[in-house]
Amino acid sequence: MKKVVLSVAALIFAATGFAQSNDSDVEQLGNGNVSDVTQTGLMNVSDVFQDGDYNDAEVEQTGTTNDSDLDQLGNHNDYHVTQNGTDNDSDVLQNGNGNLGGGASLIWGTRQIGDENYSTTTSVGNWNNAGTSQEGDENYAEIDQEGDGNIANSGNFGIRQIGNFNDAVIEQTGNWNFATTFQTGEDNQFLTTQNGDGNSATSVQEGDRNLGGGGILGGGGTPPGIYVWGILQQGDGNIASSSSIGNDNNSGTGQFGNWNTAAIEQVGNDNMANSGLWGNYQVGDDNNAYIGQFGNENYAHNNQQGDKNHAAATQTGDDNDSQTYQVGDCNISDVFQTGNDNISLVLQTGNDNVSLVTQNGTTHNSWVNQVGNNNGSVVSQNN
Repeated sequence: MKKVVLSVAALIFAATGFAQSNDSDVEQLGNGNVSDVTQTGLMNVSDVFQDGDYNDAEVEQTGTTNDSDLDQLGNHNDYHVTQNGTDNDSDVLQNGNGNLGGGASLIWGTRQIGDENYSTTTSVGNWNNAGTSQEGDENYAEIDQEGDGNIANSGNFGIRQIGNFNDAVIEQTGNWNFATTFQTGEDNQFLTTQNGDGNSATSVQEGDRNLGGGGILGGGGTPPGIYVWGILQQGDGNIASSSSIGNDNNSGTGQFGNWNTAAIEQVGNDNMANSGLWGNYQVGDDNNAYIGQFGNENYAHNNQQGDKNHAAATQTGDDNDSQTYQVGDCNISDVFQTGNDNISLVLQTGNDNVSLVTQNGTTHNSWVNQVGNNNGSVVSQNN
Protein backbone atom coordinates (compact mmCIF):
# COMPACT_ATOMS: atom_id res chain seq x y z
CA MET A 1 0.00 0.00 0.00
CA LYS A 2 2.81 2.34 0.78
CA LYS A 3 4.30 1.73 -2.65
CA VAL A 4 1.01 2.63 -4.32
CA VAL A 5 0.79 5.93 -2.42
CA LEU A 6 4.31 6.84 -3.41
CA SER A 7 3.59 6.02 -7.05
CA VAL A 8 0.48 8.27 -7.09
CA ALA A 9 2.46 11.08 -5.48
CA ALA A 10 5.16 10.73 -8.11
CA LEU A 11 2.57 10.92 -10.90
CA ILE A 12 1.05 14.07 -9.40
CA PHE A 13 4.47 15.69 -9.18
CA ALA A 14 5.28 14.77 -12.78
CA ALA A 15 1.96 16.12 -14.05
CA THR A 16 2.46 19.36 -12.11
CA GLY A 17 5.94 19.74 -13.52
CA PHE A 18 4.63 19.15 -17.05
CA ALA A 19 1.86 21.71 -16.59
CA GLN A 20 4.46 24.31 -15.73
CA SER A 21 6.65 23.57 -18.73
CA ASN A 22 6.67 27.06 -20.23
CA ASP A 23 10.02 28.49 -21.34
CA SER A 24 11.04 32.16 -21.24
CA ASP A 25 14.41 33.63 -22.23
CA VAL A 26 15.14 37.33 -21.87
CA GLU A 27 18.40 39.03 -22.89
CA GLN A 28 18.82 42.79 -22.74
CA LEU A 29 21.91 44.78 -23.69
CA GLY A 30 21.99 48.53 -23.15
CA ASN A 31 20.27 50.97 -20.87
CA GLY A 32 16.70 51.49 -19.74
CA ASN A 33 15.23 48.44 -21.49
CA VAL A 34 12.00 46.90 -20.17
CA SER A 35 10.69 43.40 -20.77
CA ASP A 36 7.47 41.89 -19.41
CA VAL A 37 6.69 38.23 -20.17
CA THR A 38 3.56 36.42 -18.94
CA GLN A 39 2.82 32.83 -19.96
CA THR A 40 -0.14 30.75 -18.84
CA GLY A 41 -0.70 27.24 -20.11
CA LEU A 42 1.48 24.44 -21.44
CA MET A 43 4.67 24.35 -23.46
CA ASN A 44 4.71 28.05 -24.37
CA VAL A 45 8.05 29.49 -25.49
CA SER A 46 9.09 33.14 -25.40
CA ASP A 47 12.44 34.59 -26.48
CA VAL A 48 13.11 38.30 -26.02
CA PHE A 49 16.35 39.92 -27.15
CA GLN A 50 16.84 43.67 -26.88
CA ASP A 51 20.05 45.42 -27.85
CA GLY A 52 20.03 49.18 -27.46
CA ASP A 53 18.54 51.74 -25.13
CA TYR A 54 15.01 52.30 -23.79
CA ASN A 55 13.34 49.46 -25.69
CA ASP A 56 10.06 48.08 -24.36
CA ALA A 57 8.82 44.52 -25.01
CA GLU A 58 5.66 42.93 -23.65
CA VAL A 59 4.72 39.30 -24.33
CA GLU A 60 1.60 37.57 -23.05
CA GLN A 61 0.78 34.01 -24.05
CA THR A 62 -2.18 31.95 -22.90
CA GLY A 63 -2.80 28.45 -24.18
CA THR A 64 -0.67 25.63 -25.44
CA THR A 65 2.49 25.49 -27.59
CA ASN A 66 2.59 29.18 -28.43
CA ASP A 67 5.95 30.46 -29.67
CA SER A 68 7.08 34.09 -29.62
CA ASP A 69 10.47 35.33 -30.81
CA LEU A 70 10.95 39.08 -30.39
CA ASP A 71 14.16 40.94 -31.30
CA GLN A 72 14.58 44.69 -31.02
CA LEU A 73 17.85 46.25 -32.12
CA GLY A 74 18.21 49.99 -31.72
CA ASN A 75 16.71 52.57 -29.43
CA HIS A 76 13.21 53.47 -28.25
CA ASN A 77 11.52 50.53 -29.98
CA ASP A 78 8.18 49.37 -28.61
CA TYR A 79 6.31 46.11 -29.18
CA HIS A 80 3.37 44.23 -27.71
CA VAL A 81 2.63 40.53 -28.44
CA THR A 82 -0.49 38.70 -27.22
CA GLN A 83 -1.28 35.12 -28.20
CA ASN A 84 -4.29 33.23 -26.92
CA GLY A 85 -4.96 29.76 -28.27
CA THR A 86 -2.95 26.87 -29.63
CA ASP A 87 0.07 26.65 -31.92
CA ASN A 88 0.32 30.40 -32.53
CA ASP A 89 3.67 31.65 -33.80
CA SER A 90 4.87 35.27 -33.84
CA ASP A 91 8.29 36.44 -35.04
CA VAL A 92 9.19 40.11 -34.66
CA LEU A 93 12.40 41.91 -35.62
CA GLN A 94 12.82 45.67 -35.41
CA ASN A 95 16.16 47.12 -36.41
CA GLY A 96 16.48 50.87 -36.04
CA ASN A 97 15.10 53.55 -33.76
CA GLY A 98 11.61 54.50 -32.70
CA ASN A 99 9.81 51.57 -34.35
CA LEU A 100 6.38 50.74 -32.95
CA GLY A 101 4.29 47.61 -32.98
CA GLY A 102 0.74 48.83 -32.89
CA GLY A 103 1.36 52.55 -32.73
CA ALA A 104 1.72 54.86 -29.79
CA SER A 105 -1.39 53.41 -28.11
CA LEU A 106 -0.18 49.86 -28.79
CA ILE A 107 -3.26 48.83 -30.75
CA TRP A 108 -1.57 45.55 -31.34
CA GLY A 109 1.80 44.82 -32.51
CA THR A 110 0.65 41.25 -33.18
CA ARG A 111 -2.38 39.78 -31.47
CA GLN A 112 -3.49 36.25 -32.24
CA ILE A 113 -6.50 34.50 -30.74
CA GLY A 114 -7.36 31.14 -32.25
CA ASP A 115 -5.55 28.11 -33.60
CA GLU A 116 -2.47 27.70 -35.79
CA ASN A 117 -2.03 31.40 -36.55
CA TYR A 118 1.33 32.58 -37.89
CA SER A 119 2.56 36.16 -37.93
CA THR A 120 5.93 37.70 -38.66
CA THR A 121 6.78 41.40 -38.50
CA THR A 122 10.08 42.90 -39.67
CA SER A 123 10.80 46.64 -39.58
CA VAL A 124 14.26 47.79 -40.62
CA GLY A 125 14.76 51.53 -40.40
CA ASN A 126 13.37 54.23 -38.18
CA TRP A 127 9.89 55.29 -37.00
CA ASN A 128 8.06 52.43 -38.65
CA ASN A 129 4.67 51.34 -37.33
CA ALA A 130 3.20 47.85 -37.66
CA GLY A 131 -0.06 46.23 -36.55
CA THR A 132 -1.49 42.68 -37.11
CA SER A 133 -4.46 41.16 -35.30
CA GLN A 134 -5.76 37.70 -36.13
CA GLU A 135 -8.77 35.96 -34.60
CA GLY A 136 -9.80 32.64 -36.08
CA ASP A 137 -8.13 29.51 -37.44
CA GLU A 138 -5.08 28.93 -39.63
CA ASN A 139 -4.45 32.58 -40.48
CA TYR A 140 -1.17 33.84 -41.94
CA ALA A 141 -0.04 37.47 -41.75
CA GLU A 142 3.31 39.09 -42.56
CA ILE A 143 4.42 42.73 -42.48
CA ASP A 144 7.86 43.64 -43.84
CA GLN A 145 8.94 47.27 -43.84
CA GLU A 146 12.35 48.60 -44.80
CA GLY A 147 13.05 52.30 -44.72
CA ASP A 148 11.80 55.11 -42.53
CA GLY A 149 8.35 56.25 -41.49
CA ASN A 150 6.38 53.36 -42.99
CA ILE A 151 2.96 52.77 -41.44
CA ALA A 152 1.00 49.55 -41.51
CA ASN A 153 -1.35 50.45 -38.70
CA SER A 154 -2.56 53.98 -37.91
CA GLY A 155 -4.95 52.56 -35.34
CA ASN A 156 -6.77 50.56 -38.03
CA PHE A 157 -4.41 47.61 -38.01
CA GLY A 158 -1.98 46.90 -40.78
CA ILE A 159 -3.47 43.43 -41.08
CA ARG A 160 -6.60 42.36 -39.24
CA GLN A 161 -8.18 39.03 -40.09
CA ILE A 162 -11.27 37.53 -38.48
CA GLY A 163 -12.30 34.15 -39.82
CA ASN A 164 -10.66 31.07 -41.26
CA PHE A 165 -7.85 30.34 -43.76
CA ASN A 166 -7.05 34.02 -44.34
CA ASP A 167 -3.76 35.23 -45.83
CA ALA A 168 -2.48 38.80 -45.89
CA VAL A 169 1.03 40.04 -46.70
CA ILE A 170 2.18 43.67 -46.63
CA GLU A 171 5.69 44.53 -47.81
CA GLN A 172 6.87 48.13 -48.02
CA THR A 173 10.34 49.13 -49.18
CA GLY A 174 11.13 52.84 -49.12
CA ASN A 175 9.97 55.67 -46.93
CA TRP A 176 6.66 57.05 -45.64
CA ASN A 177 4.45 54.38 -47.18
CA PHE A 178 1.03 53.55 -45.73
CA ALA A 179 -0.91 50.29 -45.93
CA THR A 180 -3.89 48.69 -44.19
CA THR A 181 -5.72 45.41 -44.77
CA PHE A 182 -8.96 44.12 -43.24
CA GLN A 183 -10.46 40.72 -43.98
CA THR A 184 -13.37 38.81 -42.48
CA GLY A 185 -14.82 35.49 -43.59
CA GLU A 186 -13.18 32.36 -44.97
CA ASP A 187 -10.47 31.64 -47.53
CA ASN A 188 -9.59 35.30 -48.14
CA GLN A 189 -6.25 36.34 -49.63
CA PHE A 190 -4.48 39.63 -50.15
CA LEU A 191 -1.00 40.88 -50.91
CA THR A 192 0.21 44.50 -50.84
CA THR A 193 3.68 45.41 -52.12
CA GLN A 194 4.92 48.99 -52.36
CA ASN A 195 8.39 49.97 -53.56
CA GLY A 196 9.26 53.65 -53.39
CA ASP A 197 8.21 56.56 -51.23
CA GLY A 198 4.91 58.04 -50.15
CA ASN A 199 2.63 55.29 -51.47
CA SER A 200 -0.75 54.44 -49.94
CA ALA A 201 -2.65 51.15 -50.22
CA THR A 202 -5.85 50.16 -48.44
CA SER A 203 -7.96 47.04 -48.83
CA VAL A 204 -11.16 45.68 -47.30
CA GLN A 205 -12.70 42.28 -47.96
CA GLU A 206 -15.86 41.05 -46.28
CA GLY A 207 -17.36 37.74 -47.26
CA ASP A 208 -16.10 34.31 -48.25
CA ARG A 209 -13.39 33.25 -50.68
CA ASN A 210 -12.53 36.76 -51.86
CA LEU A 211 -9.16 37.09 -53.60
CA GLY A 212 -6.76 39.97 -53.89
CA GLY A 213 -4.90 39.13 -57.06
CA GLY A 214 -6.41 35.73 -57.64
CA GLY A 215 -3.16 33.96 -57.03
CA ILE A 216 -1.85 31.45 -54.51
CA LEU A 217 -0.81 32.48 -51.05
CA GLY A 218 -0.96 29.01 -49.62
CA GLY A 219 -3.02 29.40 -46.46
CA GLY A 220 -2.38 28.15 -42.98
CA GLY A 221 1.04 29.72 -42.63
CA THR A 222 2.49 28.74 -45.99
CA PRO A 223 4.66 31.48 -47.53
CA PRO A 224 3.26 33.15 -50.66
CA GLY A 225 3.61 31.52 -54.06
CA ILE A 226 2.28 32.52 -57.46
CA TYR A 227 0.34 35.73 -57.16
CA VAL A 228 -1.09 38.37 -59.47
CA TRP A 229 -1.18 41.28 -57.15
CA GLY A 230 -3.84 42.55 -54.89
CA ILE A 231 -2.24 46.02 -55.12
CA LEU A 232 1.31 46.42 -56.38
CA GLN A 233 2.89 49.86 -56.57
CA GLN A 234 6.39 50.60 -57.75
CA GLY A 235 7.30 54.26 -57.70
CA ASP A 236 6.40 57.26 -55.60
CA GLY A 237 3.17 58.88 -54.47
CA ASN A 238 0.82 56.19 -55.76
CA ILE A 239 -2.59 55.61 -54.17
CA ALA A 240 -4.57 52.37 -54.48
CA SER A 241 -7.67 51.07 -52.75
CA SER A 242 -9.63 47.84 -53.06
CA SER A 243 -12.95 46.93 -51.47
CA SER A 244 -14.89 43.71 -52.02
CA ILE A 245 -18.09 43.03 -50.11
CA GLY A 246 -19.69 39.68 -50.87
CA ASN A 247 -18.45 36.26 -51.91
CA ASP A 248 -16.01 34.95 -54.52
CA ASN A 249 -14.87 38.37 -55.73
CA ASN A 250 -11.41 38.90 -57.26
CA SER A 251 -9.48 42.17 -57.47
CA GLY A 252 -6.02 43.09 -58.66
CA THR A 253 -4.11 46.36 -59.10
CA GLY A 254 -0.76 47.10 -60.69
CA GLN A 255 0.75 50.58 -60.81
CA PHE A 256 4.20 51.30 -62.20
CA GLY A 257 5.26 54.93 -62.09
CA ASN A 258 4.50 57.94 -59.96
CA TRP A 259 1.41 59.72 -58.63
CA ASN A 260 -1.05 57.20 -60.02
CA THR A 261 -4.46 56.56 -58.45
CA ALA A 262 -6.47 53.36 -58.68
CA ALA A 263 -9.65 52.24 -56.92
CA ILE A 264 -11.77 49.09 -57.04
CA GLU A 265 -15.20 48.77 -55.42
CA GLN A 266 -17.16 45.53 -55.62
CA VAL A 267 -20.45 44.75 -53.90
CA GLY A 268 -22.06 41.44 -54.72
CA ASN A 269 -20.86 37.99 -55.67
CA ASP A 270 -18.51 36.54 -58.30
CA ASN A 271 -17.33 39.93 -59.56
CA MET A 272 -14.00 39.93 -61.37
CA ALA A 273 -11.51 42.79 -61.55
CA ASN A 274 -8.44 40.76 -62.29
CA SER A 275 -8.53 37.45 -64.18
CA GLY A 276 -4.73 37.42 -64.37
CA LEU A 277 -4.74 40.72 -66.28
CA TRP A 278 -5.07 43.00 -63.25
CA GLY A 279 -8.21 44.95 -62.63
CA ASN A 280 -6.51 48.33 -62.91
CA TYR A 281 -3.12 48.27 -64.66
CA GLN A 282 -1.25 51.54 -65.11
CA VAL A 283 2.24 52.24 -66.43
CA GLY A 284 3.37 55.86 -66.38
CA ASP A 285 2.65 58.93 -64.27
CA ASP A 286 -0.46 60.76 -63.06
CA ASN A 287 -2.91 58.16 -64.33
CA ASN A 288 -6.31 57.54 -62.78
CA ALA A 289 -8.36 54.34 -62.92
CA TYR A 290 -11.61 53.29 -61.27
CA ILE A 291 -13.70 50.12 -61.28
CA GLY A 292 -17.08 49.97 -59.55
CA GLN A 293 -19.13 46.79 -59.79
CA PHE A 294 -22.44 46.47 -58.00
CA GLY A 295 -24.20 43.21 -58.66
CA ASN A 296 -23.08 39.73 -59.59
CA GLU A 297 -20.69 38.14 -62.09
CA ASN A 298 -19.46 41.39 -63.59
CA TYR A 299 -16.03 41.73 -65.21
CA ALA A 300 -13.91 44.88 -65.67
CA HIS A 301 -10.37 45.67 -66.74
CA ASN A 302 -8.61 49.02 -67.26
CA ASN A 303 -5.18 49.08 -68.93
CA GLN A 304 -3.40 52.42 -69.32
CA GLN A 305 0.13 53.04 -70.53
CA GLY A 306 1.32 56.62 -70.69
CA ASP A 307 0.77 59.74 -68.62
CA LYS A 308 -2.30 61.57 -67.33
CA ASN A 309 -4.83 59.06 -68.63
CA HIS A 310 -8.23 58.47 -67.06
CA ALA A 311 -10.31 55.28 -67.24
CA ALA A 312 -13.44 54.54 -65.23
CA ALA A 313 -15.92 51.67 -65.46
CA THR A 314 -19.10 51.59 -63.39
CA GLN A 315 -21.36 48.56 -63.73
CA THR A 316 -24.65 47.99 -61.94
CA GLY A 317 -26.44 44.73 -62.52
CA ASP A 318 -25.31 41.25 -63.52
CA ASP A 319 -23.02 39.73 -66.14
CA ASN A 320 -21.71 43.02 -67.53
CA ASP A 321 -18.27 43.25 -69.19
CA SER A 322 -16.10 46.36 -69.60
CA GLN A 323 -12.57 46.47 -70.99
CA THR A 324 -10.60 49.65 -71.67
CA TYR A 325 -7.12 49.88 -73.23
CA GLN A 326 -5.37 53.23 -73.63
CA VAL A 327 -1.86 53.88 -74.91
CA GLY A 328 -0.61 57.47 -75.01
CA ASP A 329 -1.17 60.59 -72.94
CA CYS A 330 -4.20 62.49 -71.65
CA ASN A 331 -6.80 60.00 -72.90
CA ILE A 332 -10.20 59.74 -71.20
CA SER A 333 -12.59 56.80 -71.11
CA ASP A 334 -15.80 56.57 -69.07
CA VAL A 335 -18.06 53.53 -69.21
CA PHE A 336 -21.45 53.32 -67.47
CA GLN A 337 -23.45 50.12 -67.76
CA THR A 338 -26.71 49.51 -65.94
CA GLY A 339 -28.65 46.29 -66.43
CA ASN A 340 -27.58 42.83 -67.47
CA ASP A 341 -25.33 41.22 -70.09
CA ASN A 342 -23.91 44.46 -71.52
CA ILE A 343 -20.47 44.54 -73.18
CA SER A 344 -18.16 47.50 -73.76
CA LEU A 345 -14.72 47.51 -75.40
CA VAL A 346 -12.74 50.75 -75.70
CA LEU A 347 -9.39 50.98 -77.54
CA GLN A 348 -7.61 54.32 -77.71
CA THR A 349 -4.11 54.87 -79.08
CA GLY A 350 -2.66 58.35 -79.23
CA ASN A 351 -3.14 61.51 -77.23
CA ASP A 352 -6.12 63.54 -75.97
CA ASN A 353 -8.79 61.07 -77.09
CA VAL A 354 -12.15 60.98 -75.32
CA SER A 355 -14.69 58.16 -75.16
CA LEU A 356 -18.02 58.06 -73.31
CA VAL A 357 -20.10 54.87 -73.30
CA THR A 358 -23.50 54.64 -71.59
CA GLN A 359 -25.58 51.48 -71.82
CA ASN A 360 -28.86 50.95 -69.96
CA GLY A 361 -30.89 47.78 -70.21
CA THR A 362 -29.85 44.36 -71.43
CA THR A 363 -27.59 42.75 -74.05
CA HIS A 364 -26.09 45.95 -75.49
CA ASN A 365 -22.71 45.78 -77.27
CA SER A 366 -20.34 48.71 -77.83
CA TRP A 367 -16.93 48.76 -79.52
CA VAL A 368 -14.91 51.98 -79.74
CA ASN A 369 -11.55 52.08 -81.52
CA GLN A 370 -9.79 55.44 -81.82
CA VAL A 371 -6.29 55.79 -83.25
CA GLY A 372 -4.67 59.21 -83.43
CA ASN A 373 -5.06 62.42 -81.50
CA ASN A 374 -7.99 64.57 -80.29
CA ASN A 375 -10.67 62.08 -81.28
CA GLY A 376 -14.06 62.06 -79.52
CA SER A 377 -16.76 59.38 -79.30
CA VAL A 378 -20.11 59.18 -77.49
CA VAL A 379 -22.17 55.98 -77.38
CA SER A 380 -25.58 55.84 -75.71
CA GLN A 381 -27.78 52.74 -75.89
CA ASN A 382 -31.01 52.04 -74.02
CA ASN A 383 -33.90 49.59 -74.04
